[in-house]
Amino acid sequence: MAIDGVKIIDSDDGHDIYNLIVERYRDGISIDTIVSEILAEEQNFCTDEFYTEIYWTAVAYSLWKIGHLPQDIKEKALDIIAKGAHEFWLEIDSKALKQRQKVLDTLAVQLQSENPKPLKVRKSKTKREPHFKVGDVLAVKFENEYGAIFVSDVDQSPRKIEYHLACTRLLQAHKPSMDDFLNSQISCRKDNTNFGIDTDCWFNHKDLGLLLDHLEIIGAVELYPCKLWKLAPAGTLDDIYTEITDEPRRGRIRLIDTNELVKDIVHQ
Repeated sequence: MAIDGVKIIDSDDGHDIYNLIVERYRDGISIDTIVSEILAEEQNFCTDEFYTEIYWTAVAYSLWKIGHLPQDIKEKALDIIAKGAHEFWLEIDSKALKQRQKVLDTLAVQLQSENPKPLKVRKSKTKREPHFKVGDVLAVKFENEYGAIFVSDVDQSPRKIEYHLACTRLLQAHKPSMDDFLNSQISCRKDNTNFGIDTDCWFNHKDLGLLLDHLEIIGAVELYPCKLWKLAPAGTLDDIYTEITDEPRRGRIRLIDTNELVKDIVHQ
């Protein structure tokens, strides 16, 4: 784990904890759920006393920052702060222990009272509807060819809608049918009945909206559970074309029949 400084979130773990709490809060997730999720990660973070200090102070600070610090977590953090900064800070820098202690003393004062300016959740003025749903099969119109892709995941929250588009290797002169899609191949890892899709175009709502004239739903499928092994940010039609035509690395990734991912055909 990288330690960039003595501040509460100046470490990889501190950043991860802060982002998990704050970003989930901004996405409209309930405080009870957020607290439950972060406490469930305690054993993963608290591998020794040094990391326990980082974990509990980062958790308490992040919850204080959003204005929702439970009493039991506050008391836990204050107990750890009362023990003093861990001696391992001396291994980082000869001055780090004293500097860290000052940070902990400041945090202890902060935790004793509510944050006067907690982070606020921005409410969207309009409720956006997703362009597509998970399992939608899309024909993609390029300049002289068509491709076939499907929506493998939709990540929706009050602040964002993001789409993961899995690209088959199909390219042909005419608009594909569902039979063409089912008879295509896709870059995918396969372990017994577990699938890891190794092709992905990750679009935000706005960028995908600019391509709607090139996309047409030709059917919908129910997919077997599968993981996304590759997450590739995308924003243009060329990104989709590149993913379709990208050659799998020999020996590590192989092509499978797309229909192996399909549990059922919803409509066509």
